[in-house]
Amino acid sequence: MNTAAKFGGLGAVVAMMLEYVPAQYDLYVALLIIACGALTAMIPPPHAGSKWAVAYQVMTTIGLNIGWAENHFKPGQSGVRVPLADKPAAKQAVASAGIPVLNKKGKPEQANGNT
Repeated sequence: MNTAAKFGGLGAVVAMMLEYVPAQYDLYVALLIIACGALTAMIPPPHAGSKWAVAYQVMTTIGLNIGWAENHFKPGQSGVRVPLADKPAAKQAVASAGIPVLNKKGKPEQANGNT
């Protein structure tokens, strides 16, 4: 599913949910969404076993961090930054070291490199 479709679907869900919020509270809901988005950009994710991992995931969801806005650092995962041209070689080096390469959903990729 592409990012535009995700945003379209999520936008419809958010708009539908906002219909149930009394008009005088719309501003506060919008501020909560903005604050959660800003906080997830500033706060590094906790380690996977932390009691804060679930709270962090909830905060990223409320902050609408999906698609291109999604945080690249997640609880229990690292992000190794390499030039785009070196990505295939880096993936092969990591896989040859016996370290699973994870796809966008945090699951190990198939042996042929497809997600």
